[in-house]
Amino acid sequence: MFPSVLRQAVRTTTKAARPRSEVLENTRQIVLTNVPRTAAPADIRREINKAGVRGVSEIAIDYEYFKPAERAILTLVSGDYLKPNLGKLKNLAISGIPVSSDYYVADIQKRPRMRGHEGRAEAAMRGALTGHGPNAGVVNNELTVTLAGLPARTTMNDVEIILEDFKVAQSKKGLPQIVKLPLPPDAFSMTSRFLVTMASVAEAHRVVRELHSSYLKVYGESLVTAKIIN
Repeated sequence: MFPSVLRQAVRTTTKAARPRSEVLENTRQIVLTNVPRTAAPADIRREINKAGVRGVSEIAIDYEYFKPAERAILTLVSGDYLKPNLGKLKNLAISGIPVSSDYYVADIQKRPRMRGHEGRAEAAMRGALTGHGPNAGVVNNELTVTLAGLPARTTMNDVEIILEDFKVAQSKKGLPQIVKLPLPPDAFSMTSRFLVTMASVAEAHRVVRELHSSYLKVYGESLVTAKIIN
């Protein structure tokens, strides 16, 4: 009986181990965890290049409700780079902080349909614009800035006035691409958060330089944060 049980255990173990090997053959992504929240894709690329990592076509910061989740997703040009790169990433550190790595398989989720500014605004109203996942699930991410810390009753028109000296992208209907983000379910906040698409990457960086950690007078004085979605 024992040999039979042993053979069954071996078959079961082999069967259980097969999915990972199959995944490794087909995946082209690596997840880095414990990534500093302040790290940008350029910082990560600089460090992985030093480590000898090759074949990385894209680096995306992973987000949870539009906040960096201390993870980054590396997309490879070919699955052939996966195992060699995982080996080279074993001792990776970013800003002196040890970072771990593993292969990554994205959850198959239906992304909300967002056709332009109007589609994004509608998605926000439905609660479908959650800010989760690589690039916070936002297209044109390097042009997009989150503006947070303003009073809860702040409107999109208020933000338009705040940004009147900056070049905000316009929709096809000529509307400024500013969206007020709803709170997560069962959450309460005295402040609000906005998603703003700027006309250029340079303008997005200018907004962050001039407004981040500054005090704005909107229904009182508020300390605001301005950050680019990477």
